[in-house]
Amino acid sequence: MATVLFLAPADLGETVLASGVLAHVLTRESDLASICVTDDARPLFRAAPALKVFTPWRNAARLVFFAVLRGVKFDVVIDARGSWIGRLAPAKRRIRLDVPKVLRHRIEEWTEAAGAEKALAPVILLDDKARADAAAVVGDAAQVIVIAPGGVTADKRWAPERFAAVARRLASGPLAGARVVVLAAAPRDAQITRAIVSSLDADGVSARHEAPDLLAAAALMERATLCIGNDNALTHIAAAMGEPTLTLFGPTDERVRAPYGPRARTLRARSLEEIAAQGTLDEGRAMEDVSIDAVEAAALDLLRAGGLR
Repeated sequence: MATVLFLAPADLGETVLASGVLAHVLTRESDLASICVTDDARPLFRAAPALKVFTPWRNAARLVFFAVLRGVKFDVVIDARGSWIGRLAPAKRRIRLDVPKVLRHRIEEWTEAAGAEKALAPVILLDDKARADAAAVVGDAAQVIVIAPGGVTADKRWAPERFAAVARRLASGPLAGARVVVLAAAPRDAQITRAIVSSLDADGVSARHEAPDLLAAAALMERATLCIGNDNALTHIAAAMGEPTLTLFGPTDERVRAPYGPRARTLRARSLEEIAAQGTLDEGRAMEDVSIDAVEAAALDLLRAGGLR
């Protein structure tokens, strides 16, 4: 039995990107994982096969303190926070990210840090509860369009009315009859998701907004024909589940933290170099420059690549 301490990132998207490292070191069901994570991120690891002890991040220092006091040494410490807690935690082996010397994706960094031979793609395992929660939302719908319009800050969010416009075009055209589900990644997104659903309903496009836990969201993504969203936890989850995922980027760098998966694509209007050349970032402008037509075209290209006729 291996004992593993996983100090999860504060950012939910980064937590998804680091999930492959945890799966890489947990090789047996008898392994014991102590997972220090935010309450929102905890469901992501609910179905992991290893034995699990969840500790809220606010109690991480106490957990490490008692480990030191009792002379306990973890077989592996995965320090995805880069904090003093991770440096203090007693470990036979420590996996953490150093300051990058070159510009590359976070998955590449984690793969090198863990000494893995192949890319450590995100791993999200589902349980029956998550699948049941997803089924209650989408029922027997043959096609599902998921919209993930949230974001931590306003400058990372595309306008709600533009998401509604793209969903309207797709649900009235190439994905006619698809069920539209607008997901919130956090309570802060509720107003945005309701606005999109209201706009679609007004035009006769059936839609619903949901705020599931992240594992239920992953089960929903497993049923999705297409997911379109901002750089947030939900697009990271959709990509990790292997579904067609289009993520819109503005002030953040997709070369480092794009959602990772076999059918994930990103879209931006202007390069980061162009944005930086302005001297100051006009909040929201980087996202405003992404057009409805460009998003629709990119979504259709992604769908056709996946076999849509």
